Amino acid sequence: MNSDRQDEMQNRRWDTADNAIRSAVDRVRPAADRIGAWLAPFIQRVLQFLAPLINRIKETPAARRLRERVAPRVQEAREKLPEGNRTRSMQLGAAVAAVGVVGLVIGSATSGPSQYQVDQAAQSGRIPAASPVTPEQVEAAREQGVDAKPEQLAAAAEKKQQNQQPEPLAPVGPPVEGIDVSNHNGTNIDWNKVAADGKKFTFVLATDGTSFTNPQYDAQYHGAKDAGLIAGAYHFARPGSSSAEEQANRFLDTIDYRNDGKTLPPVLDLEVDPKSGGCYGKSVSEMQQWTQTFNDVVKDRTGKDPIIYANPSFWKQCMGSSDFSDHALWLASYGVDEPTVPTGFEDWDFWQYTDKGKVAGIDGSTDLNQFQHGIERLKQLAS
Repeated sequence: MNSDRQDEMQNRRWDTADNAIRSAVDRVRPAADRIGAWLAPFIQRVLQFLAPLINRIKETPAARRLRERVAPRVQEAREKLPEGNRTRSMQLGAAVAAVGVVGLVIGSATSGPSQYQVDQAAQSGRIPAASPVTPEQVEAAREQGVDAKPEQLAAAAEKKQQNQQPEPLAPVGPPVEGIDVSNHNGTNIDWNKVAADGKKFTFVLATDGTSFTNPQYDAQYHGAKDAGLIAGAYHFARPGSSSAEEQANRFLDTIDYRNDGKTLPPVLDLEVDPKSGGCYGKSVSEMQQWTQTFNDVVKDRTGKDPIIYANPSFWKQCMGSSDFSDHALWLASYGVDEPTVPTGFEDWDFWQYTDKGKVAGIDGSTDLNQFQHGIERLKQLAS
């Protein structure tokens, strides 16, 4: 029997084997779908239960060493596999198809029905390349001193993400006293005297609407910080004059925000229209959208959810008591022993309780405030 005849017969055997694999997968697929649907709730609970353990195991030294040893061999196998080698292609295709059948069960349990292209899997002759490593993974690996191999970079990035747990809240302490100032308070503020008078924080007007910038902002803001106060900047919103994006970006371009442990999140000051006493000619839904857009810009640029300044009547009238409970609330309410928290917030964080306060180092009256939760939580808010 000549070699051409042998090759032809061998090719027929390969084709027969490929067809058998695809036929077997097609027969198994309906049963796998039914089994997957039946097992889905159970598998989901098991995976949720095991996820923390699996993540811990993945980060053990032994697991990392195993990944490092296996990865080069997988790469070598991939490089040695010729594109046209039918025998190895069929063998790998059979393995991929078998994994695909199991994937039908697991996939349907973890992510719903999947459209597997089993024919393509059975004929595939290449092991899929690893996902590209992102710049964030490179940075995470370098910070941890990991060699820049793709498998190590991915593991380092995953570990860094797992370690970024929220800092536990400090214990609640006695209320902390502070003030807020604007251009009306001038430049002759003796911030050392303010600090000696027991004030721990201040808010400083930075911008108003579309065009006004407090000419005293830099002196007031940095003067307070230099005296040891925790400082924050606020923007007086005018939703009727320009877009939320424009006002937010102008505000952020002005305030010199820094995540330095001495700076409170930026503040959005929401009050009724000074000219009309209304809601700037906007509906409740339009006011809600304007506010959310402003907040999104601040969060994108600083990583912080802005503090919201408002009073109960404004929040009900113009904001429809909408839920912004994921933001700290700076509540304006004068002449009461305990302020009423607007619907949409769980509690107040800062309380502006008078505009007729007297503070050492400041001529005339100024606004007085409290932070409800104590100095340690105030420091956490500024971190």
